[in-house]
Amino acid sequence: MRAIIEAVNLTKRYGDFTAVDGISFEVKRGEIFGFLGPNGAGKTTTVRMLSTLTPITEGEAYIDGHDVRREKLAVKRSIGVVQDVSNLYDELTVEENLRFLARLYDAPMENVSRLIKDFNLPARKKFGKLSSGYKRRAAIVAALIHEPPVIFLDEPTVALDVQSAKMVRAMVRLLNKEGKTIFLTTHNMAEAETLPHRIAIINRGKIVAIGGRNELRKLVGGGVRVRLRLEPLGNKLLRLLEHYSPKPDGDSIVVTVDDTDRFLDEFWQWKEELGFRVLHLSTELPSIEEVFLQLTESNEDRERPCTCGGCPL
Repeated sequence: MRAIIEAVNLTKRYGDFTAVDGISFEVKRGEIFGFLGPNGAGKTTTVRMLSTLTPITEGEAYIDGHDVRREKLAVKRSIGVVQDVSNLYDELTVEENLRFLARLYDAPMENVSRLIKDFNLPARKKFGKLSSGYKRRAAIVAALIHEPPVIFLDEPTVALDVQSAKMVRAMVRLLNKEGKTIFLTTHNMAEAETLPHRIAIINRGKIVAIGGRNELRKLVGGGVRVRLRLEPLGNKLLRLLEHYSPKPDGDSIVVTVDDTDRFLDEFWQWKEELGFRVLHLSTELPSIEEVFLQLTESNEDRERPCTCGGCPL
């Protein structure tokens, strides 16, 4: 089955400055695709190109088989876009906003009442009077009014409180369960750990890694961490552990190993010889945050020059 989103050598330049530099990727139909990157990496520019809001300088992009450059109207009917700043009208009620959009997209008016009910929105309350969490929820519902197969969510939980962010993440999972393809940009590493099926990491306009969470963890190396809580922790045992660079972490010791099976074989031999008790033993792979930092840290502290007078990176 053809990917529902395809980007081939996608490039965006503002004068002499390259914001997105020849990136290629595919998003599978029905998946949540995470798009991570530092500020100014090119995330929002990529979303704007894919959603026809910014012209593509070079390369190709397709949404549900439609050419983004040549079939803009068909692309717009295939996508819903939720940006960090909503385009809904503060002085209109939630229902009035949704009815306006339904007329704009020539969508069935019954979609309005159905979506209001499905997502428990206050229909008669003015959008400007909603809490930040409900504003974001209403903005996502507005992107669904014409029933597009693809939803772009650009930092959907930024600036939200914990409960509101939790509510939005639950909404994302529900939409994906109902078959929507979600393209998610985020700085929230908790979201990156739990929501996407696959993740692309973009840095300085180039994709530096792409894959599932475990695939990305393997890219950074460093082995597997083994967390141990042992009693007693004698000098002989500490000397045996020295080869694995033990580090204290609370009431535990953490060692890093390349071959987990080999380490555990040695460890159980030590236990038999020394007679210590094992209070806790677990293995841990690097977090997505650690992967992200390692893949982007070389450029993390350097601001990218911008010569365009304020391009929307």
